[in-house]
Amino acid sequence: MAAGRPCSTVGLSHSTDYLETSPLKLIAEHFPLPCSLRELVLKRYTPAKTAANNEQPMPLEELLQYLKNIDSFDLTPLEAVLLQTEAIGDPALPTTQQTAILQWLGTALQNWQQSFPLEQPLASELHPLHALAAALAVTDPNFLIPGAHPVHRLLDTLQARAIGWHSRLGRAGAATQQQIAKTVERALAWFDDTDTDLAAICTELAAVVQRDQARAGRMAQRVVEAEQGRIKSADARRQAAQMINTALEKFQAPEAIGAFLTGPWYASAQLVVLKFGSDSKPWEKMIATTDTLLDSLQTVEEPADNRRQYIFEVVTQLPKDISHLLLSLQHDSEALEDAVGLIEFTHLRVLRNQPLELGQIAAIDVGDEDIAKGEGDHFDALDRVEVGQWWRVDLGDGEPLRLQLALKLEREQQLLFTNQAGIKALQQSYRDFAELLARQKVTALHCGASFSTSLASAAGIDSTEQLGILVDAAAVLPGGMAVEEPAEYFGQEAIDESIEHIEQYAVDEPVEQTRQEAPDEPAPVADTNVEPDLPMGTWLGFHDGDKPLMAKLAVHDREKDNYIFVNRKGIKILQLSKEVLLQMMDDGLIDILQTSSTFRDKVTQAQRQTEE
Repeated sequence: MAAGRPCSTVGLSHSTDYLETSPLKLIAEHFPLPCSLRELVLKRYTPAKTAANNEQPMPLEELLQYLKNIDSFDLTPLEAVLLQTEAIGDPALPTTQQTAILQWLGTALQNWQQSFPLEQPLASELHPLHALAAALAVTDPNFLIPGAHPVHRLLDTLQARAIGWHSRLGRAGAATQQQIAKTVERALAWFDDTDTDLAAICTELAAVVQRDQARAGRMAQRVVEAEQGRIKSADARRQAAQMINTALEKFQAPEAIGAFLTGPWYASAQLVVLKFGSDSKPWEKMIATTDTLLDSLQTVEEPADNRRQYIFEVVTQLPKDISHLLLSLQHDSEALEDAVGLIEFTHLRVLRNQPLELGQIAAIDVGDEDIAKGEGDHFDALDRVEVGQWWRVDLGDGEPLRLQLALKLEREQQLLFTNQAGIKALQQSYRDFAELLARQKVTALHCGASFSTSLASAAGIDSTEQLGILVDAAAVLPGGMAVEEPAEYFGQEAIDESIEHIEQYAVDEPVEQTRQEAPDEPAPVADTNVEPDLPMGTWLGFHDGDKPLMAKLAVHDREKDNYIFVNRKGIKILQLSKEVLLQMMDDGLIDILQTSSTFRDKVTQAQRQTEE
């Protein structure tokens, strides 16, 4: 929700301050997540163990067949499977881990549909992919890493593609429907052929979506430029009319001159504003020439010598200036000559003291094109409405529309919306849109890694802070990343909680030995004032038991002064106090096999070398 233009999809409330509600804090750039959610999923969703799911585990092949046969998508995948087993009296149930994963996926799917909704019937066309996601969730460990699996990216892309679709698009929306139907059909082939290249399907879809969105973006840009051009033209008309009307209020003029001023001269004044701007020298010249022309035509009862000299100078210079500024007639030399000739003929009559029939020329009427600004704080809610945001708009004249804000005109207080194809679909004033907000007729829509975000949220990871804790704690989780920093660097609470997870759920590889100082153990004789010179990540060989044991130093708990060691899978297998560790090293029961300095150690070493 998604590069280029902003787009989002968490459902928002509809009060005037509803935009204060923040969507899920994780954004597309956070995905794929750097570690698996397996432990979090198992902790949150593992059901109470019963005799039934211990004695009658369902073979994986049967589970996949049940998932393939799902035809009721009002239920979660797990509920749909259990409905089928109950209907045929099958006593077998998914394993404990499969149940937890399917429950997590079911929660994520429900959140996804509620927070990132699509219009019917397009939303229903994506439902079969729920079963595919469930099958991959129980067969592919990468599915537990939101954003890493092709199906995650596929659903993310499909939602982003369909966010602007609604039934009233007609032929403009038919291509989207066909594209989604084809993609779903190709992806579901995985049930019959597990070698189906889901990543290639996702890549192809992403390329098509990117191309279509780029085309729509160009169309929307043309709409924006056309609207901005219309506004500039309206501004130019107002400024030109105001300039000429101001001059006509001060001076009377012959009817023919009045027709010239309100005709080709008015058109030329607009072009000068558009081409050079209202702060330019040509525009200043335009204003001065208008005043000079009208002033030179005024009748003076007893003209002084300097007045006559002034008229001679005007007669000489003014036709040149008018000819240069008549931009609207530059393409028509004959019309230009006629206009200049009218001015010269009128001046000739003035020089001959022939009376002119002067009269008050009617002002130019440009209509009331100004849009009044709202007063007070009535439109405060619109301050946070951003260009690029998608909206579901119910105008009460049929099915709701899905529109993207393409232009926000602050001075005119107008909002311009385009549809999925980039075509102008709606233009509303701030006041009208604010009223729709108050009447709960508009809803903000969001996109951008929508399904991946829902998976993370269903496991309790919906903010960057929680993601940071997860990444740090993953160092001591099964299958997690290696710990490279001491405990206080990322929070003792996270480590303790992670270790609790391991001790509760790491049943595939139990702790082999726990070497802690026993109550009857003889007091260590090692010097306890010495710190073990062991960087985090150091591999040690222990040969104090019946068979040698290899472990890596993962955490130094400075508060308890304990050292925690893990195996290659990141599972805790040893916890030793500093006294016991030093004593074993003094006794020769520990071999240092490999050291791995942390980044912090390397930086400190470099600083010391620099100081030396």
